[in-house]
Amino acid sequence: MTTSGNYILTVTRDTIIRDAMVNMGKLGEGEIPTPQETTDMARRLNYIVKQFQGKSDGAPGLKTWTRKRGFLFLHNTTGQYTVGPDATGWTNSFTKLTTTVSSAAGTNTITVASTAGVNVNDSIGVQISNGGGNGDIQWLKVNSFNAGTGVITLNGNLAALVAQGAQAFDYTTTAQNPLTIEAAVLRDQQNEDTPITIMPSTQDYDILPSKTDLNNISDPTSIYYEWHLSNSFVFTDVAAAQDVQKYLVLTYLEEIQVFNNPLDTPEYPVEWFSPLVWALTKQSCPMFNAPWTQLMQSNYTEAMSIARKKQPENTSMFFQPGNDE
Repeated sequence: MTTSGNYILTVTRDTIIRDAMVNMGKLGEGEIPTPQETTDMARRLNYIVKQFQGKSDGAPGLKTWTRKRGFLFLHNTTGQYTVGPDATGWTNSFTKLTTTVSSAAGTNTITVASTAGVNVNDSIGVQISNGGGNGDIQWLKVNSFNAGTGVITLNGNLAALVAQGAQAFDYTTTAQNPLTIEAAVLRDQQNEDTPITIMPSTQDYDILPSKTDLNNISDPTSIYYEWHLSNSFVFTDVAAAQDVQKYLVLTYLEEIQVFNNPLDTPEYPVEWFSPLVWALTKQSCPMFNAPWTQLMQSNYTEAMSIARKKQPENTSMFFQPGNDE
């Protein structure tokens, strides 16, 4: 037996469009879709990839290939945070820095032990002093840096003293808007994690008595996540964080990327290529006055059934003694 030795199957946006039109009998050999047909079907295809993302297709598979870990940095002045592409202090990766000398309030430079991982225009959160104690994180941008001296020039002035040995957090790219948060921990400077409870409903958060009382400042122990269209919100059970050197690590499902160009490939594994084609076929039949037959429905149902079993959720099950009442 001779095999190809190739394990990779790829399709593009326009391949999916062509396959769907062939399914409807609207393309013959050698024919190509018109530009308007391509535009209309590409728009419908983007509708479909968004409908299938996350848990919204009702499948046991949880789109684990879109699972990400996001880092959310805390403040000691608020317990409410924004996550999403326009947020500050929210990223999938960062560089931890330590200052080697103090920087006075009103200056626009800090000096760190190493600038490895720092880039111009990065977001950088600098721990400022608060009356000599553990202060807040001030977020600025990197204007320039000197790798030899460790001096980072910021795009604004420091609001307070930055002490020697203070922490700074630098990142290049802001993370996307989570569809759903699956797990959360609070991580300290020794990379030790403390589990964080995710409140299941807004009622659980709303009935907390001291959630906005700035006398209630401590490490968060639970969060409530509220999804919105562009940027979403994370609410902690405390009015502010006591130790801003700690940060939240959130495990979440990210949105699926859309198709913009003819050669874009799906952000789906190969098991989903056939469902994408058949779903596009089904949604495009009215546009071409094409019939949707029972055979086509069977092909669509079978393709979806197989794809939905891709990476089903695994859960831990616990048993404990109790009565039968």
